[in-house]
Amino acid sequence: MKPVVVVDKIMETADRLFYEQGYNLTGINQIIEEANISKPSLYNHFKSKSDLLLAYIDQLYKNWFGGLDAFIKDIHDPMDQLIAFFDYRIVRQISSNYGGCAWNKILSEMPKEEVGILERGAKFKSELKTRIASLVKQLERSKDKLLSDEDFTEIIFSQLESGVLMAYITKSHESLENAKSIIRKLA
Repeated sequence: MKPVVVVDKIMETADRLFYEQGYNLTGINQIIEEANISKPSLYNHFKSKSDLLLAYIDQLYKNWFGGLDAFIKDIHDPMDQLIAFFDYRIVRQISSNYGGCAWNKILSEMPKEEVGILERGAKFKSELKTRIASLVKQLERSKDKLLSDEDFTEIIFSQLESGVLMAYITKSHESLENAKSIIRKLA
């Protein structure tokens, strides 16, 4: 069995606390206590709470897209992959008890001066939209389609984002299920 590494304990604790109660309400002392580490141990790995947040969102980015890639790896049809983006979010919302989008939660707490964090959030959202756009381009949509590929990409992205927000508010994934139906009709 792999030994528990201090940095892993810190990251696991920060991940849970930042997601459950938010960055601003999570104190360094709480992280130290719940990770069962010493203060010097934390500061050996992270100079500040801001540095810990940057590491958290970098890990979040890697894990989120790694999870998505694993979720869709056996799906080859581009439309089925697009629908699987919604299914992936449904699975994530169910497993988090409809806790919402970790990115939106963190970004909503950041002042405009936190450029590095806001840029990472923009990178995540941009990557998600780029992946959607790539799949939309692979669809064999009618030449006389109502929506351009760019418009369709924007609708899919917006439905994913609003669906997760509504799942958080209603504690149900009904809005994400409805979005899948809408996307199929618009394709």
